[in-house]
Amino acid sequence: MFNDHCDHLVNELSIKEAWIEGDVEKVTKDHTGWRIQLKNGHDIYGKKLVLAIGVGEQLHIPDWASNLNSHDPRSVYHIFDESMPEFSEMKRPITIIGGGITSIHLALKLCELFPNQVTLMKRHPFRIHDFDSDPGWLGPKRQNAFRTVENYVKRREEIITARHRGSIPHDLHIKLLNQVKNGSLAVEDGEVVRGEGVNGRIHLYDKDNQLLAKAGTVLLATGYLPTLPGGEWITPLIETLELPCAKCGYPIVSKTLQWGPDLFVTGALAELEMGPIARNISGARQAAELIVKHI
Repeated sequence: MFNDHCDHLVNELSIKEAWIEGDVEKVTKDHTGWRIQLKNGHDIYGKKLVLAIGVGEQLHIPDWASNLNSHDPRSVYHIFDESMPEFSEMKRPITIIGGGITSIHLALKLCELFPNQVTLMKRHPFRIHDFDSDPGWLGPKRQNAFRTVENYVKRREEIITARHRGSIPHDLHIKLLNQVKNGSLAVEDGEVVRGEGVNGRIHLYDKDNQLLAKAGTVLLATGYLPTLPGGEWITPLIETLELPCAKCGYPIVSKTLQWGPDLFVTGALAELEMGPIARNISGARQAAELIVKHI
């Protein structure tokens, strides 16, 4: 239903006619407006610029996984890595690293495809929350108090505290338990710090060098790095235009999400103003309303 809704909007608003695909290499501004240089050599010009970049390109890959991949290529993948092969091509059994919603969805899908050949490895108890933050953040109940905090270090602390990072909703937890009960899926506790290839299998060890699992393929559902997105081109932009940033590196913006002259932000870049909902759909809608009213 949601996909159909999105397709309807894309067609109704003729979004594809304004859609340009490409990677940004450099962004500059002069008296005529903005120039966005793409890596494919094309340029885009505009009077106003809205940065709506997410953290999707900043995959969090633990050091042990990077080391393992350098010695045993095609043995470990991040679930959001575009180079990841089809599940049918992966060597089994499969061990999933992570305890959040992505890892659970992945585990449920894979245990249907490969019963009794999937293990979910998590380092903490399941965190059961139906929302990724208190629903009070969706409206003035939490937002108004948040915006009265002038210290951006404290705002960042509030965001971190408010987010139920790595949590899963109750209904998904029940589905997981049912698969464990019928034997299709195994769930283990442990924090991996080292991995090595042994006789065609990947052995995963904890800090005490205890063997946690033996896998044919390891899939990481370890999320994203918390650092500022768009680093390779956004950092020069910050320096050139002297854009204000908090200690955490994220933008300090106005109440209308304006970062600089004719420059606006939404998504992760707006979270020091929008709060913990900045990265989800509700935050995106609120941010869009603020920006559109201002421009």
